[in-house]
Amino acid sequence: MQTSALGILIQIMKKTIYIILTLIVFFPVTAQGQNTKAAPSAKSGTEQNNDTDKCGAIAEGGPTIEKLSRLEGAMSVRNLEFKYFDKFLFNLTDQDFTELKALKPNCDGSSEGIAVMIFDKLKQKISEAKETRDNTIKWMEKTKKQLKSLSVSPTAVKKIHNTWKEMESRSQEMLDGDLKYFAKFLNQIRRRIYEESAKQPSDLIKPFYPIKNLND
Repeated sequence: MQTSALGILIQIMKKTIYIILTLIVFFPVTAQGQNTKAAPSAKSGTEQNNDTDKCGAIAEGGPTIEKLSRLEGAMSVRNLEFKYFDKFLFNLTDQDFTELKALKPNCDGSSEGIAVMIFDKLKQKISEAKETRDNTIKWMEKTKKQLKSLSVSPTAVKKIHNTWKEMESRSQEMLDGDLKYFAKFLNQIRRRIYEESAKQPSDLIKPFYPIKNLND
């Protein structure tokens, strides 16, 4: 009887130990599985917040962007400094345009066709404006070399004056910084010409000196 009771007790203890070990192993795995499932949910929330921020960036300045894309003629180079999608227009990349085309329909409910049309035309306008500015920069560099070689003469003064007028007519073909830079250069050249001209002797008789007094 004692042996039989002891055997039963041993069997009960084995089962108890087995159950305890099973619980110890099972619950950590279950908890880990639950944490693993929770991660995608948190990531999805982050992505949603990011998309919301990007939609806000698209909406801000959107009317101006659509207006620029509908221009029949060339876009002013000055518009390259307009900020959109957290960047100046001249800094937008091919990847940015691809993302903008995908985001706009989801953000404002517009059709994919409209989004593609707007951003393809905007990209073209930006490319043309960049090319225009590049040509203006080349003109500026060429003109600088010509003006630096000028000697003191009425022709030099006239050349500087005409260059200033041309700079003003090209003002929409350059950035504001380009205009200020070139205007400063022209002022420096003009000042040099005037200063060197003042140092040179003049054979001209000043009109307010009567000729009869020259020999006194």
